[in-house]
Order: sequence, then C-alpha cells, then structure tokens
Amino acid sequence: MYVKGINYGLTLYYSYLLPLFEVEEVSGGFVFVKRRGTCSGLTCRFGKQSLETACRVPRACRLDEVEMLLGLRKRPLFHELGVATNSVGVVDQVTLMYTPGDRTAVAYSIYLSQNTDYHVNTVKWVRDLLERGSIESSSYQVSAFRLIKAGVDRSTSIGDPYAEAVSLLNVKGLGVKSAKAYLLHAYGLTEHAPVDRHYKRLLALSRDLRVPDKAWCAKVGLKCSTCPFSSRCLYGVLFNRLGAFNGVVQSLAFIAGSLERVGKDYFSRTLVGGFEYLSDLLRTVISSYLLGRFEDTTGSQCRG
Repeated sequence: MYVKGINYGLTLYYSYLLPLFEVEEVSGGFVFVKRRGTCSGLTCRFGKQSLETACRVPRACRLDEVEMLLGLRKRPLFHELGVATNSVGVVDQVTLMYTPGDRTAVAYSIYLSQNTDYHVNTVKWVRDLLERGSIESSSYQVSAFRLIKAGVDRSTSIGDPYAEAVSLLNVKGLGVKSAKAYLLHAYGLTEHAPVDRHYKRLLALSRDLRVPDKAWCAKVGLKCSTCPFSSRCLYGVLFNRLGAFNGVVQSLAFIAGSLERVGKDYFSRTLVGGFEYLSDLLRTVISSYLLGRFEDTTGSQCRG
C-alpha cells in the first residue's frame, strides 16, 4: 500500500495509539511497525521530505482496519478543512489514526497520560502493560491506575462507543475530557473532542459557558445534541458549531501547541524534528477558522 501527502510524524506524535507502534529512525524519515493489537505486523516507511509512505499490510489485516489505522478514513475531513481555509498542503498533512479494536489500549493511554510526559513515560508504561501485564513504576499515576484498571477493562468491553464512554465517567480520575478523547481516538467520532490547554488557547469564548458537569453528561449519554444545556456548555457549543470538524480542529490545535516546545526525547526528535515551523502556520489557520465559525454567534468570539 502506498500513501502520499500524509505526515505520519505529526499524526503519530499526537496519537494515543503510539504505544502500539515501534518507531525506528532511518535515513530521510522513519519506519513504524504495529507491534501490538489490531493489524500487528503492519509495517510502513515514511519519508519526511516527500511525505510518501510505503506499507506492507499483513494478510490477516482487514482493509477497513488498515484504513482506520493509517488515518485514511478521516483524511477527507482534514482535506475539506484545508480547502475551506485555503491551507491545502498544511492542514491536510495531518489525519486521525484510530481503531475500535485497540480501544482498551487507547483508554490506558488516556489515563496514563495525565500530568506526565506522554512520549517519555506514557508510551513506555502502556507498552510494559501490554507486553508484561504490569508496569514497574512508583509514580502516582501508575499507582492510581492499578486501582482502576479493572474498571477500565469492564467499561471498554461493553461494545457500544457511547455506553463505554459513559461507563468510563464512573472510573475515578476520568472525566468528560477523557471520555471525549476516548470517543475521538478509539472510534474516530470527530464531533467529539477533549478541550485541552492547546484548544483553550485558541478558544476565547466571551460568553459565560459552563464547564461540563460529569453527572449530567452521563445522564444524557454524552450526546450533546440532546442535552438541554448544550447551548450554555463549552463542549456543547463546540459540538453544535463545529460538528465533525470539532475533533479535527482540536487535533490540529494540539499539534500546533506541542510543536512550540518539541522535547529532546527519541519520539519527539524522530517524529516531528524539522516540522517545528508548522506551529505558527497551523495556529494561524485554526484561529482564523474558529473566528469565522463563531463571529456570527451573538456575544461570542474566538481569538488566536
């Protein structure tokens, strides 16, 4: 399989699926291999300059699984946003990698990414957990995770995206932000997005919007479209105003913010080294898009 135009450095960098891949730096780019979970053995070589990727797909891997894992299913959304913002070749370098088959690992990554360095600690912890069944660490994140792992496993085994996400709300340490991240990164439901600090930085809604109430979100099944408070809630407003582009915009905002301070760790250097210049470009595009989406909403504005 051959893919052109997708920047898998940027795409893997923000993906909660990263712990499931081995990444090896090679001349002109890197090789990434799916070692765990769905489509194990999928092997791709990515060129940083050409943005060309050649993949060897295992016979046991279904076409729909490959399309989700490589972000081909969500690529049209990023391209559509690029067309709408006159930024084709920038915005549509990125895509969203997801797969329901790896949803439990995604939930692990989300929980273990809290208040720590994702590329240094979380990736290692999740890998250890999947390979050895346990994590050797004295960090408080890992200690807390041991207490709630069984609850995460039960929640992600239900078989329905929304029911699983609502069940995760009952797990100590997971809230609406985590549940929205789960829907986005496990199931590719881009109308949902976690409002992190990078997204908040580009969002400055002057209207008094509520922070979502965990209990109420569970009551309405995390379905903002049926929530009576959606017009007064930050998550509800984003859901209703941006639709399927919500998760797309949040992903790009996260990358833009992360590229401001790229770490010196192996993943940061290998995946996004040399792409730091895209930070300002992405931020400008996203800020302009958000302004256009919200400027016609009474009492509300977005700023960059």
